[in-house]
Amino acid sequence: MSKKFNKMPLKAKLKRISDPALYGAVGTLAAAMLAPVNSGYAQDAQVNAEIEEVVVYGTRGALRKALEVKRAANSVVDAISAEDIGKFPDKNLAEALQRVPGVTINRGFVGEGNEVSIRGVNPELTHTMMNGQFVASTEWFSLGANNRSFNMDLLPSELVSSIEVHKSPTASLDEGGVGGTVIVNTRRPLEATDALTVFASIETNSNSLADSDDTGIGATGYVSWKNDDSTFGVSGMVHSNEIVGRADKAENYWEESWSAIGLAEFRQNRERQTVDLTLEYAPTDEQSYTLEYLKTEIDAQNINQNFLVINASDITPSTSRVAPSAACCGRAEVLPLAGTVNAAANLAQDANARMPVMESDVLHFTGEYDGEGWTLSYELGKTTAEGGNGGNANALIGLGAFDATSGVTVDFDADLPQRIIANINGTSVANASGSTVLSMALAETVLEDEETYYQADLNFDVDWGVFNSVDVGVKLRDHAQEQNQFNSTVSLPEGATVASLGIGDGALNVDGDVCGGNACNYVRIDSGALHGAATSLAGAPQRVDNAFGRIEEDITAFYAQANFAGDSYRGNVGARYVQTDVTGTSAFNVVESDYSELLPSFNIAFDLSDDLLLRGSMARVMSRAGYSSLNPAFGAIANIQQTATQGNSAIEPFIADQADIGLEWYFGEGSLLSGSIFHKDIKSFITTTSEVRTLTLPGEPPLPYRTTIPVQGKGGDLTGFEVQFQKEFENGFGLIANYTYVDAEGELDDGTKVDLPGTSESAYNLSGYYENEKVSVRLAYTYRDAFLAEGTALGTALDSFEDQSFVDLSATYHITNNLDISFEGVNLTEEVTIQNFGSGLNSLRVASVNGARYFVKLAYRY
Repeated sequence: MSKKFNKMPLKAKLKRISDPALYGAVGTLAAAMLAPVNSGYAQDAQVNAEIEEVVVYGTRGALRKALEVKRAANSVVDAISAEDIGKFPDKNLAEALQRVPGVTINRGFVGEGNEVSIRGVNPELTHTMMNGQFVASTEWFSLGANNRSFNMDLLPSELVSSIEVHKSPTASLDEGGVGGTVIVNTRRPLEATDALTVFASIETNSNSLADSDDTGIGATGYVSWKNDDSTFGVSGMVHSNEIVGRADKAENYWEESWSAIGLAEFRQNRERQTVDLTLEYAPTDEQSYTLEYLKTEIDAQNINQNFLVINASDITPSTSRVAPSAACCGRAEVLPLAGTVNAAANLAQDANARMPVMESDVLHFTGEYDGEGWTLSYELGKTTAEGGNGGNANALIGLGAFDATSGVTVDFDADLPQRIIANINGTSVANASGSTVLSMALAETVLEDEETYYQADLNFDVDWGVFNSVDVGVKLRDHAQEQNQFNSTVSLPEGATVASLGIGDGALNVDGDVCGGNACNYVRIDSGALHGAATSLAGAPQRVDNAFGRIEEDITAFYAQANFAGDSYRGNVGARYVQTDVTGTSAFNVVESDYSELLPSFNIAFDLSDDLLLRGSMARVMSRAGYSSLNPAFGAIANIQQTATQGNSAIEPFIADQADIGLEWYFGEGSLLSGSIFHKDIKSFITTTSEVRTLTLPGEPPLPYRTTIPVQGKGGDLTGFEVQFQKEFENGFGLIANYTYVDAEGELDDGTKVDLPGTSESAYNLSGYYENEKVSVRLAYTYRDAFLAEGTALGTALDSFEDQSFVDLSATYHITNNLDISFEGVNLTEEVTIQNFGSGLNSLRVASVNGARYFVKLAYRY
């Protein structure tokens, strides 16, 4: 590709491929609407052939164009892109990414994709940005960790033009991804095909576990305009949507010190409000400017009810409160997984109602000037976020303690493949008037996150043998993350029940796939009513000094990169130097630390023939520890279990050396067979240690809490390969498949070899599609095999997940040229995910069913 193309101004249709050498194509049907994608900030290669300004419509045309981009790339990058607004291949961004070769995802409370793992590396080591920059966000779950992952709920899919997955880095690419880097790109008005674009949609969604009348409603409006000369453009989006989320769980805590079983229902109707405004000005071919403002507010009100038999056993046979059944043969003396509970500290449901509202905003400015033989681009912006759990109202509801004199017993069996059976004898748990409220508490976590950034990049032409251009740049970032907790003492009236407090809302029924027996049916609690009751009965909030923490980072990065090209090869070589200064502040002390890293990289691509391409890369990469791991505050405080976490501000980053080599055969129009081998030598990991530390909460005496603290650990090795196949047929059908294999292990301080968290040995995708002028249909199957629960800890007794598979269907009917109706079904088989204890006992820890999700949308485009 010519230098002129690399410097093409924003008004050009293909500006977002400012360096096609950085971009590839999706090897999966999720990329069915692929189109050219945007680096927006990096120009690191020259390629041989011009790519004309072609507007591609339709699945097959978009996939063909994607293969052209992949073929022209230097580094290893895949991408997903929308052919047009409202045509992104999946509603959830993470679920779209799971169909990219080498990518697997983690699913959150309601089964939605929320974390991305690249080539078997823990998802916390995936660096995700929007338009090449960090976006501040917060966590709503009281026990959740605040890491550096991008919150995939922040952006509606209608705003996204493309997503890039960088599997090999360049010096000009921001550091932060040991696994890889994901960049989410939003729409730009000067890239629109038409001068005026109008889009409006209305949609509904439901969940198979929800009540039949519980439906989410959403609407989106988008307008983009540019003048006839394509020198000025403006676009705006207003979006509102409610997502119905459900999860039923069977939970086994027999291995914990507070031995128990739990039967849980989680309910959340998450509402998202988004406003985006983008201005572009390109007065000449030499200069262009972009200003974008994005604001997203998410109301994530939710309630989790968990019926528990708590402290039923001391695990020691002589003091056991459980009569084990024969089903526990050989294990009853250690872990009574089935039998009859004759006495327990509590027979009650643990209800937690949270009212979190999370706000994130971004103000981003970009300028670019093309001179004679050089290009200068600069970016500056600020992103902030506020959130937290909005106040966690906790109520313990039920019988309380029981023993042989009460006439109450519980027959249970937690030794089943995916279910827990529990029958309560001698009392009922389904009657609101008889459901005693034993205790109530109110605790609010407040989180703040912000970053200010400045960046300048200079590209200039050179004539140094094979080298034809050089990129240099600098980036400055100031980041701060703070957390606080405020507890309130709740005074209950004597004899309080669910009925007298007005917090009941009928009866729930935990799904039979994971729950059996009469304990599956108990009183449903209304989240708003519970939170309101706790607030009205609570005293003044008191700050928890132990839970205050602030982490500040000053980050300075410089890079230099030389780009080269010959008759049958192209590539780049460079290095990025990063200095990080860290200050951790708690209520009791201040800890300062710093570290620096030099990150070299090399990428090359060879055209072996007209249809065969060989590419390779080598690099050193890094990922900083998550904010919860760094923040010195106590977090994830669990009162019943008396457990907590605490950060360590002196933790250094994850470092890895990586290399890969791949071969691509373009054996026909729109057809590809490719394979690649990759290796990562991870120099350092973060592991954890556990110790008892004293924690004082307002209104309570100092208590010992088992506290998990991150510490520096050793590294590990990861080796694997990817295979990708894509074929279109003349009858409108198409097939895309990919497979990834990963062999990974870590090393503890004593030399013991252990599995790496978040790594599935095998993962594959199989997708088929059909399209004609009126209809487009896609059926996708996604599989990953067993893996340790995600987390940065190495060598701890982590839970393991069994293999998972999901079936998704999407279909669109073009009523007219401007009006579409579409249907999407996610997790049609209602997969039950199984989590087992990591101690080798091979016993159920958590079984979760999230139901199938259905979406219907009517969309108009002009």
